[in-house]
Amino acid sequence: MKALTLHEPWATLVACGFKEVETRSWYTDYRGPLAIHASLRKCVPTELSHVTFALASRGIFLPYQVKAFQRGLGANFGAVVATCNLVACLPAALVEYKAKQLKVWFEPRHGWEFERLFGNYESGRWAWILRDVVPVKPPSRARGMQKLWDWQPETASDVLGDCGT
Repeated sequence: MKALTLHEPWATLVACGFKEVETRSWYTDYRGPLAIHASLRKCVPTELSHVTFALASRGIFLPYQVKAFQRGLGANFGAVVATCNLVACLPAALVEYKAKQLKVWFEPRHGWEFERLFGNYESGRWAWILRDVVPVKPPSRARGMQKLWDWQPETASDVLGDCGT
């Protein structure tokens, strides 16, 4: 399975369903199963504050993983936290318009305004549409890499669960 490494708390936001679009500076023609890996990089306090405010301002309780990051813990570092399907890679600046032209129309569960809080949608960037996100419980330890890389699950079937809000 292909995998993509994200910094925290972004990987956990994907796993918990709060982030359905990942923005990147590069395009990929890959479509299919994708593992979401949380890098070893520690969370930047300003990013955590941004996430906390964005969720709280919409009445969304913080997932316990994000609360753990605030306390300096973060069990997800260096682990695959979710699997999903990468279904499209669209120009970020036009993603709202282009997402309506997909074979299976895409609209983020929490709306585009909310989704834009967690990505860089400037011109020249790419929006990766993620569907069918399933958290990996417990997170599966793995060494991440840049770009897309191959990940082999430890077990044939992952133990799944919710994000414990």
